[in-house]
Amino acid sequence: MAKEPRSVVIGTAGHIDHGKTALVHALTGVDTDRLPEEKRRGITIELGFAAWELGGGLHASVVDVPGHEALVRTMVAGAGGFDLFLLVVSAEDGVMPQTREHLHVLELLGVHAGVVALTKIDRLGGDPEALGLARDDVRAALAGTPLAEAPILPCSARSGEGLDDLRAALRRLAARLPPRPLRDRPILAVDRAFVIKGHGAVVTGALLSGAVRPGREASLLWTPVDPHRAPRELRVRGLQVRGRAADEALAGARVALNLAGVDIDELSRGDVISRGARVSRAAVAHLLLDHLPHDAATWASGAAVQLCAGAASSAARLDPLGPLVPAEPPGHVSFNMPLRPDQAHGSPPPPFQIPPGGRGLVRARLDPPLPLWHGQRVILRRLHSTGDPAGDTIGGGVVLDPAPTLGRGQRARWIAVARALASQAPADRLSALLTDAGARGLGAAELERRAGVVEPQPHVQLLIDAGRLRPLSTDHWVDAATLDQLAERAIAHVERFHRDNPLQLGLGRATVEASLPGHPSAEVAAAAVERAIARAELVRVSDSSAELARPAHLRATGAYPPELALILAHYRRAGAAPPTLKELEEGSPTGQSAREILSAVTLLQRAGALVRISPDISLAAEAYEALLEQISAHLARRGEIDVQALKAASGLSRKYVVPLLEHLDRIQLTRRVGERRVPGPALKNKKVQ
Repeated sequence: MAKEPRSVVIGTAGHIDHGKTALVHALTGVDTDRLPEEKRRGITIELGFAAWELGGGLHASVVDVPGHEALVRTMVAGAGGFDLFLLVVSAEDGVMPQTREHLHVLELLGVHAGVVALTKIDRLGGDPEALGLARDDVRAALAGTPLAEAPILPCSARSGEGLDDLRAALRRLAARLPPRPLRDRPILAVDRAFVIKGHGAVVTGALLSGAVRPGREASLLWTPVDPHRAPRELRVRGLQVRGRAADEALAGARVALNLAGVDIDELSRGDVISRGARVSRAAVAHLLLDHLPHDAATWASGAAVQLCAGAASSAARLDPLGPLVPAEPPGHVSFNMPLRPDQAHGSPPPPFQIPPGGRGLVRARLDPPLPLWHGQRVILRRLHSTGDPAGDTIGGGVVLDPAPTLGRGQRARWIAVARALASQAPADRLSALLTDAGARGLGAAELERRAGVVEPQPHVQLLIDAGRLRPLSTDHWVDAATLDQLAERAIAHVERFHRDNPLQLGLGRATVEASLPGHPSAEVAAAAVERAIARAELVRVSDSSAELARPAHLRATGAYPPELALILAHYRRAGAAPPTLKELEEGSPTGQSAREILSAVTLLQRAGALVRISPDISLAAEAYEALLEQISAHLARRGEIDVQALKAASGLSRKYVVPLLEHLDRIQLTRRVGERRVPGPALKNKKVQ
């Protein structure tokens, strides 16, 4: 069975003038130095590219990087997409400063598979001792790094000696590489942007994850590195993979995209092409960083560095937060106040610093902001060159959160969330963010942006099944403990209302939801109240009422406090000819004052037990419904009704008939035409509430 085609990116590394470009030419037949200045000076200045068929279904894109110390940033821009490294060391000169700095970059970017080409062996005159010393020099430089076991292969681009062994070693390594994630969003960090006459703007870069299929995707999201330009959707006109037109590009391929809807002046190196919420332009980010031992300075709050991410870079101020692993026993740090996302988790931790050789969680403030994504590797360099023989690369690491929360006094909270986001388990990352969000809850887009989980639903469902989350909609969730706490707060608020207002049946639901702490979204507040109702801790006063009450306060379904029950009974006995408010005051069945009676009648109206006909007249709901049925039937038979007809049909006096007809006009059951009423818009649907 034939193997599926695979694409890999092989990148060069090494000191200037050690033969990287010549070696790529000898291996691929492509001269990657394309600029006149590169030809004139004999050095690589910009990134160069070459397609290379390795055989066995393996397709390689070779990225040739400059080796000059002033161009390390350009090297980093290309190295971000490497799958394999081809470290080039001259057998004549041995390991040099940029050799070491490029090794640091490869290690920090997590590029641990590759080979060392010990070049220019033709200049050693066949001296085995000189070759052995050169090999030992390289092995010593690799010692103690993840690259320590990389094979060292002597070769010569001029004579061709050793090139077959080098090809075979790269082919074996490429075949063993785990594939890049295809189920992730497509992410392409732009390293070149140019115009092709007749086609328009073109960008190139290594496709770091996912797949691009122009025929199936109407557009891709462009996130510019320029902070003055807003991200927007761009249509893909065409696609090339390793210089050839293609319908599809998979992660690991070197691609070129012909984009519509954007001017070349808008595009630049460092832009990112993606889809969905995976990439965001970040002014603040949380990182897990390693500080290289050769740096002399300790990273304390305010340390200034250059941060290189993808093909872009920015000045950054570091604020070390704490170690990745807490000093306390596991489980000591928790999200203990989820109702207030702006509240710190526990007491503030002591000031933290990262010495050379150390590792820690860091909050970085970027100026200007950069396109970042969860899991992205970054490099830190000194802002100003010091001539350090080990180079100006001083650290690097991984983006944990490209969109962390803002505010003051949240250091302990940031540390707890960052530690969870360092987990390899998607469910752990999602759970931590949702717990931290508290009363806000989170949607799928924010979870993707901050946790790097493109399809959170399956992982979220596991948390729902475990009782740790509750769904608010198909793509919005809230922490179950938070929702339960909010439900308890809603219950307590209604309980206090009953205590302070014993005659009132209940409290408006909108008021209950607005009282909840933590500024919950409308969805979360509504879900918390529904949770209390589902637990039978709150009940609706009636089907037609928007008021909530504690079950014990109502005493039984449909029951009212004695003062209200007596007044309601009075109205029910009166039927269609109820007392006016003044008459009720004069013959009060409860001995209440006029103000108390008005309050009671208002409460019964809000509960739906009474229907307000006019400021002075109300009907018991049962009598009102009976009159509506009678009037609706009359209108259906006769097509009209007036004061005399209603008096004759109902037996009521003008005192009740006139206000009732005016009420029917207001609710559009009838429509007045002179002295008559004809059927109104609400009659056919009986919209009488």
